[in-house]
Amino acid sequence: MTSTRDKRISFHRDPAPVLHQIAERRLKLAHPEHLPESLLFDYMNASSQPASVKSPESEKYIFSNPANTDLMGFASTGQLIGLTVRDLNFSRSQQGNAWAEKIRRMDCLSRKNKCAVEDTDKYLNENGILSYKTTTKIPLIGMRGNVFGIVTFSQDLTHRLSHRLLYEQYKHICGKKIAIGKTLRHLEIESFFHVPPTEAELLNLLQRAAGKVDKEIARAHGVSLRTIDTHFAHLRAKLNGEVLRSIIVRLRNPSHTINTI
Repeated sequence: MTSTRDKRISFHRDPAPVLHQIAERRLKLAHPEHLPESLLFDYMNASSQPASVKSPESEKYIFSNPANTDLMGFASTGQLIGLTVRDLNFSRSQQGNAWAEKIRRMDCLSRKNKCAVEDTDKYLNENGILSYKTTTKIPLIGMRGNVFGIVTFSQDLTHRLSHRLLYEQYKHICGKKIAIGKTLRHLEIESFFHVPPTEAELLNLLQRAAGKVDKEIARAHGVSLRTIDTHFAHLRAKLNGEVLRSIIVRLRNPSHTINTI
């Protein structure tokens, strides 16, 4: 007979459905300290996505899996347990404090309404690279309807953005001119150009890499086929001896083409 753990690890790479299912069972536990023996903690420990549990009253961490501990910048889980999100030190204090306050509001909303709360963050990390993440809060509700813990788990969805949406996210954060360079760097094709492409040229390239033919690209932008031909001619003139086809093949590599969002 297959155990619950075997099913979980084999069939659930995304922690969200499993955590929702576990939380909705209204675990028959009286106190948070009993949770380490539960399926919930067992699952979170095995997850590669950051996950934690806080006390709803004190807002202190009572559990953190290795991924979350590492994300928070601690060497061991024991250093994080007993702290609140306000106790954390952030390299960018203004952004960090704003994030901490948002997390507290989400905790409060999840506890008050006894329901899951989700939010999406997009920001540039310390290396200037885009991170696109979702954070979900799930209240742990006892048999008497009491909330005895707030589960938090995060998912990095950056790698699932299409090339077009990746560029749009950069553009929203830092403007068109800078976004072009950051998109090229993110996709690891910046070194192939001695002159950066224009926005129209970049979008045409990304759409060609996504499998669109020139007629579809022209229709999407409301321009003629001749205009598309001109854009690709300008792209070729800006390359460092690379063949445009080789860049398109590179962008179609599986590491660049997970575009379900």
